[in-house]
Amino acid sequence: MATIQKQGRGYKITVSQGRDYTGKKIRKYMTWVPEPGMTERQIKKELERQAVLFEEKVSSGATANGSMRFADFAEKFMQEYAKLYLKPKTIATYTDNLRRINQAIGHIRLCDLRTGHINSFYRNLQESGVRSRTTAVCKIDLAAQIGTQRGAMTAFSKRAGVSRATINQALRGQPINQESADAIAQAVGLKTNKAFTLTTHSEPLAPASVISYHRTLSSILTHAVKWGYIQINPADAAEKPSLGQHEAPYLEEADARRLLELLQDEPIRWRAIITFDLLSGLRRQEFLGLRWQDVDLDQHTITVRQTSNYLPGMGVYVSTTKSASSTRPLLLSTAAVMMLLEYQRWQDEQRHKLGDAWEDQDGRVFTTDTGAPIFPDSVTQWFSKFIARSGMPKVTIHSLRHTYASLMIADGAPLVVVSKQLGHAQTSTTANIYAHAIASAQAKAMQTLDRFNDLVSPEQATEKPLEGKKKAAGG
Repeated sequence: MATIQKQGRGYKITVSQGRDYTGKKIRKYMTWVPEPGMTERQIKKELERQAVLFEEKVSSGATANGSMRFADFAEKFMQEYAKLYLKPKTIATYTDNLRRINQAIGHIRLCDLRTGHINSFYRNLQESGVRSRTTAVCKIDLAAQIGTQRGAMTAFSKRAGVSRATINQALRGQPINQESADAIAQAVGLKTNKAFTLTTHSEPLAPASVISYHRTLSSILTHAVKWGYIQINPADAAEKPSLGQHEAPYLEEADARRLLELLQDEPIRWRAIITFDLLSGLRRQEFLGLRWQDVDLDQHTITVRQTSNYLPGMGVYVSTTKSASSTRPLLLSTAAVMMLLEYQRWQDEQRHKLGDAWEDQDGRVFTTDTGAPIFPDSVTQWFSKFIARSGMPKVTIHSLRHTYASLMIADGAPLVVVSKQLGHAQTSTTANIYAHAIASAQAKAMQTLDRFNDLVSPEQATEKPLEGKKKAAGG
C-alpha cells in the first residue's frame, strides 16, 4: 500500500517492497508536484492515481530509481558496465557521444524520457550548424622545433602526446583537429593561435554519425530496462535517418592485377601490407595485430587472435577481435605465403641491422622500419596517396577486403565459406554486404547453361541470327 506525505509544493509517495537480506525494509519513493491552478479535488484525485501507478511500477520491478536523471544513469552505466565489459574504442565513442546526448536530454528523468525527446534530438543533429569543429593548419617551422637527429620525432610525439602520423600531417600543412594542435603548440611553448591557423566548420551531422548516437543511447537505455529502472526503451521506436543503399567499393579482377603490378615498384614494407590485405581479406586492425606465432607458413594458415588499434591518450594498443567469430583460423593462398616469406627476409635483415634498437616486443608481423607497432591510420594514408598517384580507381584500404570477398564469390565459393573467411557472425551479413557480387555470380551461372540452347530449341538457335541479318540489311 502506498503512503502519501506532503513535501514542499509536492507530495512524496512511498511504496514498501519487503525487506532485503539484512532484514531492512526496502522502500521506493517518487515525488509528484501538482500543476498550477489545480483544485484541491483535482489534486486529491490525481494524487491517488499517481500512487496507484507508482505502486504498480514498483510491484512489476520497473522502478529501481526511475526518477534518476538520464545523465546520472549514463554515468552509472559507464562505470558499472561499459568500463568492465566494452572495448576501449567503444568506451571512447560512448564517452564522446554522451557529451552531446547529455546536453540534449541529460536533465530528463528516466521515467519521463519519451521517444519524442529522442526524435527531437536526432532532428537537431541533422540541422545545419549543429556540428561545430575546428581544424588547425600549422604556420610555423615545426620541423625545426622537432629537430632532425635520430629519434627526435618519436621523442616529440611522446612529449606532445600526439601520434607521429598526426605530427606528419601538421608538417605537410594538412589540417589536424584542435585538440592535437593544442598539444603540439604546448610542446613547442607557443599558444595554439600562434602556431596554427584555426578554422571553424559548421555543418549537419551525416546519417552515419546520427546512427552512432542512436547506438550509444539505445545501449544505455536497454540496460536501464534490463536493470529495472524503466519498463520500455524509448529509443526503440525513435526515427533514425536512413543510411541508404551503398555498395561496398571494390576492384574488378583486372584492376586488382594492375594494383599488384604497380606495387612491385614500392618499398617492401608497404608492398607486403597491401598485397597481404588483398590476398587475405582481413580487417585493418586484424592484419596489424597479426604475430608470427599466429602464422604457419608450412601449412599455409594463419589464426586471427588479436587486433591492433589506436586511441588518443592510449596510443597503439592490442585488443580482442571484433566478435567470437572473428577469432578464426584461415587458409592462405600460395601467393600470400610467398609474399610473407619475402617480407620476413626483409624484416630479419632489419632486426639484424638495428640490433638492440629493434623495437618489436611481441613478434608482430607488420611493423615500422624499426620494429614498432604500426599506427593504423598510416596504412590508410599511404594507400590513399598511392591510389591517387597511380591512377587506379578510387578505393580505400577497406576496399581490398571487399575485393577479396567479391573475387571469391565470383569464382563460385560457397557463401558460408566466404562468411567464415571474413569472420562474419552470420552468413546473412555477408549476403547483405555483397549482394552485388552475388547477383553477378548468379547471372554468370545462368549464362553457363546457355551452352545447351542449340539442343533445347534448335530452330530458334538458328533462326535468330538470320532474323538479325535481315533486319540489318533492311535497315
